[in-house]
Amino acid sequence: MEASDTLKQLLNVFWLRPETALWREIDIRTMSAFEMRSPSLDLGCGDGLFSFIRAGGELDVSFDAFRSVSRMDKFFQNVDVFDSYDENQSSAVIKPPKYQIDVGFDCKTNLLKKAGQIGLYGTLKQGDANKPLPFPEASFNSIFSNIIYWLDSPQSVIAEISRVLKPGGTACLMLPNITFPQFSFYKQLYVNGGDDRWRFLEMLDRGRFSDNIRQAKPLDEWQAMFGQAGIRIERHHYHLSKLTIQAWDIGLRPLFPILLEMSRELPPEKRIVIKAKWTEIMRTFIEPLLEIDRTLPGNEDPAFHCFELRK
Repeated sequence: MEASDTLKQLLNVFWLRPETALWREIDIRTMSAFEMRSPSLDLGCGDGLFSFIRAGGELDVSFDAFRSVSRMDKFFQNVDVFDSYDENQSSAVIKPPKYQIDVGFDCKTNLLKKAGQIGLYGTLKQGDANKPLPFPEASFNSIFSNIIYWLDSPQSVIAEISRVLKPGGTACLMLPNITFPQFSFYKQLYVNGGDDRWRFLEMLDRGRFSDNIRQAKPLDEWQAMFGQAGIRIERHHYHLSKLTIQAWDIGLRPLFPILLEMSRELPPEKRIVIKAKWTEIMRTFIEPLLEIDRTLPGNEDPAFHCFELRK
């Protein structure tokens, strides 16, 4: 799937949160050379939508990531509104992915149920990646993961990834650079600045930088962890500039609960028409941002590392 096609699919899925589509499109472009070779593992697959779109799958325009959410009244209280499942809603796959991933692994049952609808995974397994992975040694030729920085001990997880990789196997890991937390308005203006006028940013942070993103490290520290685990870096890319992170940091997040409520009040046919207009407008803004992100010089290193590793 061409990059422009993946952006179209990402906007279709995340239309009420276009900043998510922007981030994910940059992820896909950054890891474009990485191949998922069977047997393969998506470690922290969530609902599978990112990997499904990267694999060339397409979903009907009636589908989005927000049809099955809950507890929206607690959105600003650090609640995961996506950890819900409605068995009456289908995924509306109109084009299957070009390849399958053998195993999708995640800790949340509801997200795995969603992932089970899109035809990407051979097997779905629930478990806690803070614990030893429930796979024998040398199980996989390729592993993708974008969750390590949410976990308690990245060194332990990286060692487990090395253990379950076959000799010569590869892994693609997305990991935050030391700059990432400092690009957050919450960290910059409230936590670091100490100005109580910015306390309201706690509602926008929603626990991301205060509780959840536990690990952000420079290149040499991540590299040392890989070396200790017996895997080496084949390719390393920086991505996600300060500009992109700050666009994402607020985005449409403050409006999301009311936008979702408004969209649910629309008749299905009208909703599709408005969604098409909405996504086209958002695309005209996101496409230039993608180019700016790629070429923008800056004094700070970008927010994320993309590592392609080999055992």
